[in-house]
Amino acid sequence: MRTLRIAVSCFFITTLFPLFSFAQEPITLNFMARWKGEHKRADLVREVVREFEFLHPGIKVNMRFFEDLGFTGESDVAENTARMIKEGKTDWDIVLFNTGQYFRVGEVLGDPQWVKEYLVDFSDFPWFKATQKEVIFSDPNYKRESGDIFVGPYIEGFYCMLWYNKAVADTIGIKIREYGMTGRDLIEYVKAVYEYNKKHATKIGAFYEAHDWRSIEYLFQNMFKSEVGDLNELNSEEFTDAKQAALLKTLQFFEELAAYQPLIGSYDKNIWYDTRGLVLDDAALFFVNGSWMYSHWMNIDAKKTMKMFPAELPVFKSVDFCMGSYTPQFAVMKNSPHKAAAIEFLKFWSQPKIAEKWVLYTKCPTGLKGHFTTSDSADDQFEKFQAKMNEKYKDNFHFKDNAGFILGHKNRLLKSFLNEMMIDVLSGKRKAQEAYDEIIKRLEK
Repeated sequence: MRTLRIAVSCFFITTLFPLFSFAQEPITLNFMARWKGEHKRADLVREVVREFEFLHPGIKVNMRFFEDLGFTGESDVAENTARMIKEGKTDWDIVLFNTGQYFRVGEVLGDPQWVKEYLVDFSDFPWFKATQKEVIFSDPNYKRESGDIFVGPYIEGFYCMLWYNKAVADTIGIKIREYGMTGRDLIEYVKAVYEYNKKHATKIGAFYEAHDWRSIEYLFQNMFKSEVGDLNELNSEEFTDAKQAALLKTLQFFEELAAYQPLIGSYDKNIWYDTRGLVLDDAALFFVNGSWMYSHWMNIDAKKTMKMFPAELPVFKSVDFCMGSYTPQFAVMKNSPHKAAAIEFLKFWSQPKIAEKWVLYTKCPTGLKGHFTTSDSADDQFEKFQAKMNEKYKDNFHFKDNAGFILGHKNRLLKSFLNEMMIDVLSGKRKAQEAYDEIIKRLEK
């Protein structure tokens, strides 16, 4: 009888205790999210949160888009992350992270290796290696670009490109070369906009630009990279003779563009988020940015978005790599009070079905394994571009969000300064040689 009572007691403990634990107050996981106002990207975030909560009844996800927290952009978010680190408190278990955040937080803290001390490293989780594309581990740049650790799943993939408004191109009377564009091609397009404006008393910008995100840096970087040509040298983070020559040549290229007043007139006043739709209203021909712009524009005006066409960034000479990458978007703070739940949440993001939704919703690639791609069917210009780029380059990406690959390792944090020199040349405020000399003066040897 005593044995029976012990057995019954064990049954209640092992069978019913989990039910009692579920009845307890659920923990609240604070998740700072991105992609508000980005069409189906925002839908995907909400879908993931709902399904995760359903399958994990002991966890309540307090999901807030960073814009709803009063942050106006990536710089504000970085300042907040740096503040949490300085104060030793964690308002958010899961924070935003990409190469831009890595750079910006490092700039505020004065420590480019801050992630090792403050973010969870996913390297040792078997599920992590099983769910990410092999290139994430075979290409050392991915780990290097997040402070030599893996901070979370590589949800987002992207290409940097030269978006163009086909309606504007047709009005001006030019046909844009979508693949294999050269620097000379681009100069001719910009010149055509300038001459059209003079003839018709219009003010169409050749390039959209904003003062809080100098996205035309992608054009500058791609021209520079194509002149260097060698991926090994680009990855070395040494300021070699070849890089010095390429830097000056790229600045001179921007000076040549400057002769045709290429920037939209409001370039130094535009707030990027508020004005990213100007190109949809035919205010500019080109918008240098990533493939993520599809989601932004679809949220603004789906019909006008169909005027936008992707083109490869131009080059001085042909290369076998393109500017793009796979990037993590979320990371877990080491001092998170709910670290295990936060890790489980990012594991949930890494499923093949999430990867499939990502590609379907965003028309961008992903670093997660096990997805089909809508580019296989290539129904529109966005999918056709993705299919062509995948065929041409596979996963042979090069993307750096700091100045180290141009100016050397000790000068990684000079990106903002380099961007302003670049804009000064493009706007005609400085000559190429003057900007080059200013850059050289600033370098730490």
